Amino acid sequence: MDTKKTGIAPVLHAAWPVRVRAVCSRSNRHALRSHSAFPSHVLPHLFLAFLFLLSIACPSSASDKGNSSMPSSESSETSRPLIDRVGRMDIAAALSGDESLFVSDYFSFVGADEKGRVAFAIDNDRTRRGKKFTADAHVVLHADGAKWVTVSGAGDYENKKNELVVIPDSPAFQFTVNAAGIILDSPQNQLKLAVEPIEERLRRESTGSLYSMGSTTATLAWKGRTIHGRVMYEYIFIKNLSPWYSFVSGLFYNDFQGLYLMTEKGDDLYLHSSKGTSWSTMFEPILGFLVRAGTAEDLVDLRIEVTDKSFGRGFYRWPQAWSIAWKGQAGPGTLTIRIVDQETVTNWLIGGFAMATVQGEMTYAGGTQMVYGLAELIR
Repeated sequence: MDTKKTGIAPVLHAAWPVRVRAVCSRSNRHALRSHSAFPSHVLPHLFLAFLFLLSIACPSSASDKGNSSMPSSESSETSRPLIDRVGRMDIAAALSGDESLFVSDYFSFVGADEKGRVAFAIDNDRTRRGKKFTADAHVVLHADGAKWVTVSGAGDYENKKNELVVIPDSPAFQFTVNAAGIILDSPQNQLKLAVEPIEERLRRESTGSLYSMGSTTATLAWKGRTIHGRVMYEYIFIKNLSPWYSFVSGLFYNDFQGLYLMTEKGDDLYLHSSKGTSWSTMFEPILGFLVRAGTAEDLVDLRIEVTDKSFGRGFYRWPQAWSIAWKGQAGPGTLTIRIVDQETVTNWLIGGFAMATVQGEMTYAGGTQMVYGLAELIR
């Protein structure tokens, strides 16, 4: 990416915190990360009682949301998804069946202009359980100088056409997908994100799940500003995801750390680590990729070490800094990175969920450059 065009380099060292949504409505998607068993010192009957109370306090959105009177419009859907998802996962067969389904499209944008950095993220989740279809959107926006910016349109909304693969329009956001990419338009927020065709960077799939990540260039138009940058895209398609996961997800994770990073030169770097037991074989506990000059590289012998921690508001600690090493196409690489600003979204005493901005230095391919981005933390 041409940094003169994007204006990223002049504002590299500024902080750009991003606030995220509550975990209850996001619980299905977080459930796909990793989880650990309930602490062994708590008696099993207390654990079951807690799950019962949680199911009342934070019920699955599929239990009481959505239009149950209409048949699915996607049993014969022909719309092409954002990434070519042909593989072991037979999406067409899943859509025509009656299995419970969970689908998620997540876009994370980072860019800058002469006024500073802007971060925008939108996550759209859809579920089908029986004849009930749901949809919800989670939207955040941060701009240097303006700090947190209120964006309308977050939360549950009616999935009028019972769409799963296609992102259903909401009152606040409309989605257009064609050969030129995708446009997310929100006139009431004076915001439009134009995403170029997404290039898949990694894929993990089985007969019952598909996890895919990609990235591309994008342009955000917001309140008279034109901000060039990058989008990192994450897609999840799951069959037969238990509704109990929507009750307990976010509660029993063990050190999930996801880093969505952008380099000084406009390259993409994604890393995640989890010490918990994965609920599926969809992706590895330690995983990452680097996109350098438009070419994706797998990170071999990837090691992610937490080098500093802080106390959470309970019986746990948050990671605050990392030392990361790998082997890539250009030889060994290292990254040292630290949290700049952290926002605790949910705290459940034995753990929590937080988002943070991070900044550090990557040394690779004979050079060192600054990186910054977002960290998703689940304890």
